[in-house]
Amino acid sequence: MFFEDFELGREYVTYGRTLTEADVVIFASMTGAVNPLFLDEEYAKRTRFGGRIAPGLLTLSVVLGLIYQLPQGFFTEGFVALLEARGSFLAPVKAGDTLSARVRVSEKKEVSGGRGIVVLSYQAFNQGGQKVSEGEFRIMVSRRQTGASTS
Repeated sequence: MFFEDFELGREYVTYGRTLTEADVVIFASMTGAVNPLFLDEEYAKRTRFGGRIAPGLLTLSVVLGLIYQLPQGFFTEGFVALLEARGSFLAPVKAGDTLSARVRVSEKKEVSGGRGIVVLSYQAFNQGGQKVSEGEFRIMVSRRQTGASTS
């Protein structure tokens, strides 16, 4: 999508994705987030969570991936860069939870060089409808080329 294609206030709903045991283990290992809360079931059982949880940044990454998969193609032609990713983690996410998100175009601003900044605000939910995360992604996108010669 190009800058002009983003409609301020427009909302989108993603598909769902179930986090697997492998997702948690691979993400924690790959990033070095080897916290026993993510990897040690016996330790995690003794915490307020009652079992292992997924790293918050895994939740944020999955939400971004779900947004990537929207049929509108936010991150295809016109996309320049992901500038910022912010998220708050409101409830634990565990392997077996299915996440989906509601995404809203919350800000648009033209910048120089034929580009614009778009802010995509999100709320992520588990399979029970509980909000588990909210935040925003700030992206840079190109403006449509106008006045191009057709000779």
